[in-house]
Parts: sequence; structure tokens; C-alpha cells
Amino acid sequence: MAQGQTAPDRFSGTVERVALADLMQMICLAQMSHAIVVQHESGTGAIFVRSGQVCHAVLGGAQGEEPLFEMLRWRSGKFDAAPSQSSDTPATITRGWEYLLIEAMRSRLTGEEAAGESAGPVLSAGFAGRLGGVQLSDLVQLACMSRTDHVYEVKTEPRTGRIYARSGQVYHSECGKLQGEDAFCELLLAETGEFRTVSLEGEPPETIAKPWEYLLMDAMRYRDEKTGGAGEELEEEIQSLLTKLHRMKVSEKIRAAMVGDKEVRSLLIREPNKLVQIAIINNPRITEGEVSAIASSRNVDEEVLRRIANTREWMKIYAVRLALTTNPKCPLPSALRLLQGLTQHDIRQIAKSKSVPIGLAQTARRLIHEP
Repeated sequence: MAQGQTAPDRFSGTVERVALADLMQMICLAQMSHAIVVQHESGTGAIFVRSGQVCHAVLGGAQGEEPLFEMLRWRSGKFDAAPSQSSDTPATITRGWEYLLIEAMRSRLTGEEAAGESAGPVLSAGFAGRLGGVQLSDLVQLACMSRTDHVYEVKTEPRTGRIYARSGQVYHSECGKLQGEDAFCELLLAETGEFRTVSLEGEPPETIAKPWEYLLMDAMRYRDEKTGGAGEELEEEIQSLLTKLHRMKVSEKIRAAMVGDKEVRSLLIREPNKLVQIAIINNPRITEGEVSAIASSRNVDEEVLRRIANTREWMKIYAVRLALTTNPKCPLPSALRLLQGLTQHDIRQIAKSKSVPIGLAQTARRLIHEP
């Protein structure tokens, strides 16, 4: 479908450009009702979302969670997501979308580790739609939380511009004569219009250094000022989190986790939702002590531990490396890699430990006996 013909709230693109799990997460967080039709070399399937919850998936003759997980593992193909209000769609899936994404990610990562694959960021064209049910802030979060490289081109009256994201951070924006944060905030005023991802041409300047979480907060404040809204709405929401947490939606918890203080983070880390936990470790104010505590926790999702292990700054902290290595929930490839850099004393303790995976303990014993 041509860009100019894209229907409202309709999104099309390639799986290489936008993972189906990320697209599904965005639609669910926006509480939309959509049918996502996916074309792949192995067949054509569909995922149905009703009011922000995945209710059905079909692939070939299979229905329910199994074909959903199969499609979420696909690394190539094309998708078209369009509004769907059909009451005839069967409810073959009843578990929450957060749980489904966690299980799908575990399944996909396990397969990638076994095959020795790595899904690095890709930058190319192939994702398009209209702003409406999904806002530009949702698209920025999609790019940054998935740590993929995107160039969003936005066309809306009277604004036209671009937002550049790389490795989980927005680094440049342009809108008319504006550049940097001013351009970013101006573009995020748009409530309607068209967007698409485009290929990177040349190397734009780095005009934005602020973490994307703070960047979105500033854009929200700017929007409130321009539209006459309450400029301190987000801050008030976070301050009252402790009493309203049980009533908050997942999207609200994610936003609070990204910008909240230490007390808020300590409460939200108990949330079983992987997306909330990931948002906490993306909070720019998180301390080394908090990261060490999270790294040693057996109640956090494996993906959280994996992201900590892949963050260079945190790997400079010995306490964090040790906490990850001795945490039985830490993915084994990460634990084995970190084991090499521990002291002989700690390696001996791991060699004798019955709480770590057998493969890790055996490797520790071999390291002890090496000359």
C-alpha cells in the first residue's frame, strides 16, 4: 500500500525492520483492536488483538498460543496491521499479552543461543502508518526500548520532520529550521498525520545527548504548555504511585519506572511484568547498588539480567559481575563469559556451589585446576 493511501491506524512494514513482538507490544499498550496479517516464506498467519489483549492467532491449521509463538520467532516477512472490530474472532488465547511476550522472547532467545545467532540492529526503510491510536511517543519508545536504529519521517500539518534513533537513544531531530530537542518537542505535538521509516542518508549531526526517557518527559511538558494542559501531570502521577500502583495500567507503570525515584523503583521491581523491569534498568538515575541488587535477584526476568550483562558500564562493576554469575537465573552463556573475570576465591566458591547451573560449576572447577 502506498504511503499516501495508508488508512487511519493501519501499519505496514517488514519483520526485518520491526519485530512482530515489538509491534504487538505497541498495539497492546495503546489498547487498540487490530488484526496483524503476516506473510512469511513458510506461510501466512494472523494475530488478533482486542482492546489491548491478544485473543487469537492462526497459522495454517493451527490456532492459539503455539502459532503465535511460531510467528513471533520469525525474523523476516511482511506484515499489515489494520483495525478489527469483528465479534466473530474466536478467543483461543486467554493469558495476558505480557506473559505471552515473555514466553515468546525466551523461546526465541533459546533458539538463537543454540544456533549461535545474534540479532543486531538494522537500519532500513519498511514501517509506515498514521498517527492516531498510536502516537509518535509510542514509536520513539518502540525504537529505544528495542535498541534498534530508526529514522522516522513524520508528515503532519503544519509540521514535517525526522527523528533519528541509534542503539536505544535519540541522537538527532529536525523539523523545518529547528534541530535537536526543539525539533523533537515540536514534532511530538502531532496528534495526526503520517509516519514512515526511511533509510539513513549521510551522517546527521548529534544534536541530542539527553536520555530518551527525559527527552519524552520534556516533550510532554512542552506539549502541556502549548495545549494548556497540566504541566506537572507526570510528576504528580509518579508522586502518587505508591497509593495508586494497583490501579495503574502497564503502560503507566512502564512510564513511572523509567522516570521514578529510588523508592518508586524499589517498589516496581517487584512487578512480575518484564517490560516494567526493563524500564527500571533503563532509568538514568538508577544506582550501582540497585543494579547489583537486581543482578542478584531471582525474581527478575532473564531478559533483564541479559541486558545488564550486555551493558558495558555496569560490567565495569565487580559486584554486578559477581551477582550475575552466581544468579541461577542468569543466562548460561552470559554467566560463563563473566566467570572468566572473577577472582580465584569467587571461582572456587562457584565451583562448590549447588545453587548455580551444573555447567557453570563444572567450568569453574576446570578453571581452578588450570595452571
